[in-house]
Amino acid sequence: MPKGLRAARNISMKAFSCALKPVFDRVFTLEEIVDAHQYMESNHQKGKIVVTTGALKN
Repeated sequence: MPKGLRAARNISMKAFSCALKPVFDRVFTLEEIVDAHQYMESNHQKGKIVVTTGALKN
């Protein structure tokens, strides 16, 4: 099996087994999009940056 295909298969297996967990660094509202973009460009984030639209409120 080619190395790239083997790596993709391993990642896929870990994702489906819940061994991979996303890391969310900060959450911004859509109104804070400029701040979110500046934060992203600063390269200080340790995980994903999330921008909410308010459409999924509980």
